[in-house]
Amino acid sequence: MADSVVETQYGRVRGVEENGVSVWRGIPFARAPLGAYRFKPPQPPDPWTDVQDAREFGPGCLQIDARPILAFASVPPSRQSEDCLTLNIWAPALDGKPRPVLVWIYGGSFVMGGGSLPVYDGRALALDGNMVMVTFNYRLGPFGFLYLDDLGNPSFQGSGNVGLLDQVAALEWVRDNIAQFGGDPTRVTVAGESAGAISVSNLLTMPRARNLFHQAILQSGAGLMGSLPPAARIPARATLLQRLGIPGNDVHRLQSIPAKDVFEASKGLPWVPVLDGAALDMPMWTALENGRAAGVRVLTGFNRHEYRYFMEPAWQALDDEAMRRQYEATLAGPAPPQAASHYLSGKSGVGLYDALAQLGTDKLFLAPTYRFAALQSRHAPVWVYRFDWESTACEGLLKACHAMEIPFVFNTLEAPGIASFTGTSADRGEVARQMHHAWIAFIAAGTPETPAVPPWPSYSADRRAVLAINRTSRILHDPDADALHLWDEIYG
Repeated sequence: MADSVVETQYGRVRGVEENGVSVWRGIPFARAPLGAYRFKPPQPPDPWTDVQDAREFGPGCLQIDARPILAFASVPPSRQSEDCLTLNIWAPALDGKPRPVLVWIYGGSFVMGGGSLPVYDGRALALDGNMVMVTFNYRLGPFGFLYLDDLGNPSFQGSGNVGLLDQVAALEWVRDNIAQFGGDPTRVTVAGESAGAISVSNLLTMPRARNLFHQAILQSGAGLMGSLPPAARIPARATLLQRLGIPGNDVHRLQSIPAKDVFEASKGLPWVPVLDGAALDMPMWTALENGRAAGVRVLTGFNRHEYRYFMEPAWQALDDEAMRRQYEATLAGPAPPQAASHYLSGKSGVGLYDALAQLGTDKLFLAPTYRFAALQSRHAPVWVYRFDWESTACEGLLKACHAMEIPFVFNTLEAPGIASFTGTSADRGEVARQMHHAWIAFIAAGTPETPAVPPWPSYSADRRAVLAINRTSRILHDPDADALHLWDEIYG
């Protein structure tokens, strides 16, 4: 294996040649957010003079553990640290030829995940797509989304969105340095799944992120959540301070408390972006409608059975009322009366379980994705997919659940832990071939046209063309009309 030394604006980094690609891991794109820099917007890293070793991944942010079957979705505790702001690059060659760039933002509800996860390995995309692939870490939980802006201390301005500002800093680093790794800074696609797609939704409307990317891919999270008003973020802060025994007027103490203690006190609390008037100065839906993301081509979609990811199979043994209570305590919350009548009327037992799964899917993923696509299609071309392929794992209970599509996009079906999630059916390879090459086509040419899938029309409010991805994919026209009409009536 040969070393690959590249000059960045902060100093030289040494990567390694592996299986036909050059890889650099753990490159700092911002100063370590420690001590006085905790809860502060990211700062540029200090330059270095020696060649920095970039052959090992940097640690991910402190984070919760995934459920056992989803172990591939979180960073092991032994590889976690508050000092986490590094990025990773896969490049097919250093020959001076500019290539398209994909920057991936991981999901994990803003409380877990990392750019080093094997499911996000960029080798296949770099080689098959002749592109430069980038992953990175951003701050999670309270380290990325603790809102302190309203406490009168200007040094904490931006604290509620520093996780998003980390993403901006990574994109700025890509703009300024990726050409040295064979990437074209004028052809950057930013992509993400779940919390990563929520992040991309926000980046599309952030003034500071303007012109840092030129296309976007949003998987299972487009429109799911833009940002919450400041008042909605104060209860989580109050609970955190109470658990740590810190008066509300003494928040500077948060910067000297061990990171592990802050993390432990944050468990179970929601951590999401905030409409702070600075980093995020306009509600996402308003910004999209006003054309904030005009000209940015988008590929977006959702999985047909998303919400099964968030439900426990043991619920099926509960009585109907207990099952409904369990559902209402999860992410989706209580169903609006009109939706409850539509989805749940007359359902019981396993039938109720299936109906609740569809209710959660349609409320949180189907309806927001279609609404997002319709709005953005007024300002740029948009392509929509629905991932229909069903996993055989867990006795088939997962079906096409949340996160199922990721290893098919990256073609990382052999990564550790993936088979326990997707199963091992023989048709996995064909589905991966289709998705992998459609995504590559979009990143390279701005349209997902490829012989791997049927001709794929763009989406609009009056031409709702959707690619249903399965062993044999096909184009559907307005496939979820009844559900979409219902949620349009509910939310207006």
